Formats: sequence, C-alpha cells, structure tokens
Amino acid sequence: MNRRQILKRGAGAAATAALVSELAPPSASAAAVTINLTIEPVDVEMIDGTIVYMLMYYGGPLGPNTPRPRLTITEGDTITIRVRNNAPEVHGFAITGIPTSRINAIAPGAQASCTFTAPIGGSYMYVDPVNEPVFRVVGLHGPLVVQPRNGTTPAGVATPYSRTSQTQQVRQIFNQLGASARFPGARWNSGRPERDIVWLFNQVDPRLNARVAAGETINGPMLKYDFVPRYFTINGLSGFDIHHENSIIPRGYVGQPTLIRVMNAGLAYHSPHIHGNHVIELTHANPDGSVRILENCYEIDVWQMPSMQRTDVLLPFEKPPDIVVWPPVEEPFPLRYVMHCHNELSQTAGGGNYPQGLVAHWELLGPYTPPNA
Repeated sequence: MNRRQILKRGAGAAATAALVSELAPPSASAAAVTINLTIEPVDVEMIDGTIVYMLMYYGGPLGPNTPRPRLTITEGDTITIRVRNNAPEVHGFAITGIPTSRINAIAPGAQASCTFTAPIGGSYMYVDPVNEPVFRVVGLHGPLVVQPRNGTTPAGVATPYSRTSQTQQVRQIFNQLGASARFPGARWNSGRPERDIVWLFNQVDPRLNARVAAGETINGPMLKYDFVPRYFTINGLSGFDIHHENSIIPRGYVGQPTLIRVMNAGLAYHSPHIHGNHVIELTHANPDGSVRILENCYEIDVWQMPSMQRTDVLLPFEKPPDIVVWPPVEEPFPLRYVMHCHNELSQTAGGGNYPQGLVAHWELLGPYTPPNA
C-alpha cells in the first residue's frame, strides 16, 4: 500500500469536513471543471474504539487529504473526474444516474478518467461499481450535489432544483417559505452551507472489511446473504460522535428551512424519524439513479431509505406544535429533538447501548430569524 492512515472517531471534522462545501452561485455560462480523486486504504476507529480497515476516495474541493469529499458541480458544466488507485486491487468510479460518468476498472497504481455533462440539479452519489456492492460498502462512496443553472421558481424564489424539472408542488412549497403564516422567517438560502446538508448512511461489517484487507475474493451478488452490520454511520460517524459534528446536525431559528440530502450507500434498510417537526419529502431516486422531483410532497415523520436510495427532505424549522406557550418558559433554548432510525438494529453499535448507532438530532436555537438567514 502506498498510504495507510488512521481516521480517529474523535476527529470528526477530519472525517467529515469534506461533506461541507461552500455553495458558490452557478456561473451564467457552462464551464469545464476537473476534479482529482485518489482511492486510498485507511484504518478507521469505530465508536467503540475498534479499528476497521476501509477504502475511501480522497480529494475534491478541500484538498487531496479530504476523505469522502462532497463534490459540488453545476448543471450543464463539462466535468472531468480523474481517479488514481492507490489500493492493491482493481477499483472504479461511477455516479448514480449519470451513465457517462463510469470508469469500469483502474488497476493498482494507475489513473483513469471520465468526462460528462452535469445533469439537472439534485443529489447524487458516487460509488465504486467494481464487484458491486463489496467495495462500495467497504467505504468507496460519497455525495455529489448538482447545483441548478437556474434554480428559481417563476416567482424568483431559490430552490435546489432546475426550473425545467420543478414540479408545481415543489414550487409552491419554496414560494411559501418565509412568506406565509405557517412558514414565517426566511426563504431557503442556497448560499448558506448550513441550510444545505448531507446525511450519508452506511453500515460496517468488520468481517467483510477484514476479508477485503486480506485480499480475499468476495462474491458481490452473494454478499447480502452474509452481511451482518455491527456499526451504523452517518457521514462516517456513529452515535455520540455524530452529535458533536457540525456538518451533520441541523441548527437554526424558527423560519430557517434546511435541506437534508439523505443517501444510503450501505445494504441495510433504514427508516429515519425526526421529532419536533415533520419533514417534507421533495425527491427520490428513479430506478436508473436519476433524480425524480416529487409531484406530491408529503409531510412525514418517517421516510424509507433502502439501499442506494437518495431522498431530499426539507426540515422547515417550524415552531414545534406541542409547545403551547411560545417562547417556552420551562426549557431554555436551544431545543434539541432527536432523529433516529425506526429499524431498531441500527440504534446500537459494537454491542453498546442506545444511542451509539444511526442517531442524530436537530437544534432549534430560538423563536426569531436573525438577519441574513
């Protein structure tokens, strides 16, 4: 191996900082953009202190030492992805929903590239397609966000989605934010990274990772029959560590709506559930991986995340409906509300007690929206 390092569970910023990116406004005309990535073997410390072998993509906008980077591109741009493989076996690269983004095989020590045109605005995921799903689950995955060239509604309100793909209900929702009795405060602000976050789910079976580290050939299609996850992660972290990672925890005031781009790179089925507010489902992934903007955007408190699903939800930061006296007099701000998975298996990790698995929270900082929200 050319490189092997340990990512500490306490170093949450190092492990997940790449999932935060500055959301620069798209340029008026299409551009040519090159993104450089490397595939690296790493040792990662789990929530209970166990060290597990993993593979990760490194690189992206925050520099070559950034693991699992959030890649942000703009609709219509010509994108070239260059990937160097520093692992001891053949790997590849592909973005779900973008067929021309695929690199089928990169030999150890070699580099390969793909070039494609960025599609409509939305949430995507890049993965290693070699021996699917083995290397994807062992860590070779990450989020990719396509910013729309023109994401405003006909009323001029910003959304995360290209105007040509917006449904009428999505337009109505974003038009109402910050401009109605139910959603007072601010519009969704596409220029504020804290209003646009990623929850990337994965699961870790240390037996599988050890077999990959030993160079064993694994039957990808049969893996689902022998996959027993012990750790459940969001952006690479579990339980206690998640609650201290700023790139994961939504924080804001009433009337500061936040988009959460939820993706499941693993094999386990998740059912995220948020307390305090309902979320509004905005998108799903089509069977071919492309983005589907929903015609009917339901308010829900649980949504379904099977393997490889991508779902955008809007956390509206409404006043919690069960609080009668507002602002509350018995509890100080911030008010904290849990997010946990309703599939019980994912709540624990490494034999520990709840909440050491796939569990997070969101924070309501106060009743008023500050300037520049």
